[in-house]
Amino acid sequence: MQEIIKYQEIDSRLRKLEAELQSSENRKNAADMQRYLKDGQARLMKLDQISKSLLEQYQKAVSLYNDFVNKLSSLSKKVADAKDNVNDELANTLDNFKATSENLDNNIVNLSNKINSVNREFEGIMNNAKKAKRNLDIYKAGYAKEREKLEPEINKLKSELNAQKSKVNPALLTKYNSKSEGKVFPIFVAEVGGRCGGCRMEISAGKLSDLKIKGTIECENCGRVIYTK
Repeated sequence: MQEIIKYQEIDSRLRKLEAELQSSENRKNAADMQRYLKDGQARLMKLDQISKSLLEQYQKAVSLYNDFVNKLSSLSKKVADAKDNVNDELANTLDNFKATSENLDNNIVNLSNKINSVNREFEGIMNNAKKAKRNLDIYKAGYAKEREKLEPEINKLKSELNAQKSKVNPALLTKYNSKSEGKVFPIFVAEVGGRCGGCRMEISAGKLSDLKIKGTIECENCGRVIYTK
């Protein structure tokens, strides 16, 4: 039993150091920057598609508008040269053309505003992406220093853990490994005053009897392995 407890002590120190790296603010901030850059890239691709579509619509609208302007000019000349009996009909057609050209003009203005809005958003994302990239480099450098500081001790503990592994009862090690991925730690705890040394749940008389006979039992509440000192 002493060997598995020592194994657990080494593992506990190792977990603490690895958790320290895992919870590093530099690491978290670097991950945030990477997500932001990834999301920004996706948005830029979307904006590029929107921009191409708006530009195509804009070019078509301008072409159509220019065509109507030419027709208006031609129609205005016909109205000026027309005889009285056809002048009213031409004038009505001219009014319709003018209304259509005004609508086209408004559409061109709206499309132009949308294009400018997309360009502003594109520029904003690019500027923010540059800042995010600079911050990412800073956070990554900070995390690298933290890792460089802790890795020698982590590697040392890993070596100690591996060396201790050969000394542990295989059955106890198998039980330890089967529970090591769970949220409960430590896995092996001593019985203290008739209670589980982990969750402090009172152990029934029957279970206490089993503990004295077998040397270990599983806590019915938290699932830890209880051993007797």
